Parts: sequence; structure tokens; C-alpha cells
Amino acid sequence: MKIELFYDKECPFCKTYANYIKIKEKHNLMLINAREDKEAIKEFDNLGFNINDGFIIRVDEDKIYQGLDAIILLNEVSRNRIYFKNNKFFRNFVYPFVKYIRKIVLFCLGKNSKL
Repeated sequence: MKIELFYDKECPFCKTYANYIKIKEKHNLMLINAREDKEAIKEFDNLGFNINDGFIIRVDEDKIYQGLDAIILLNEVSRNRIYFKNNKFFRNFVYPFVKYIRKIVLFCLGKNSKL
């Protein structure tokens, strides 16, 4: 399985998570800094996926997942797992809260949270 993970390398949360997951042993994982691949981000935007709404992963060139759906999929194929339940509480509270904290941290670091 080929997995391309588009993430914000300047975000400490995104960078830590991307480096934490250990799926390279089983799958072809590519970590791609969204700030450096504007063409792919524009392509995703045309398909209705905004990188500012969370991670984007492309699996085998034809399946795209974003945000919590991307994290849940990565968690399923990863050796190192973080407990993320696929339920309304995580979707409606936890994940939006983490995205909000990300914006605050990037602001404090002097980075733009919009890519």
C-alpha cells in the first residue's frame, strides 16, 4: 500500500504525529510537507479537500482521506497507535479542539496557520 501523508511540517503537533506513526515497515509511506507542495494542495482543493481542515492522505493514488478519517486510517495500519475512536465525541469535540489548539500554537510560534 502506498500512502502519501500531506501535513504541515511547521506545526509541532502534525510533525510529531507524522514522525510517530510507524507504518514504513509495512507500507510505502511518504511524508510530504504541504507548505512545499502547493501543486498537490491545489489539486486537493479542486477535489474539495482543504489542507487547513486537517491532514490529507492519498492511498494508492486513488483514495483520499482527511482530518480524523485520515488519522483513523493511519492508526489502523500503524504499529504505534494513538487511541482515536471513530465516534461523534471525537469527531465533534476532540478533533476540532486539537485543530483550534494548533492554530494557537502556530500563532505563538509566529507561523501562519493557513497554508
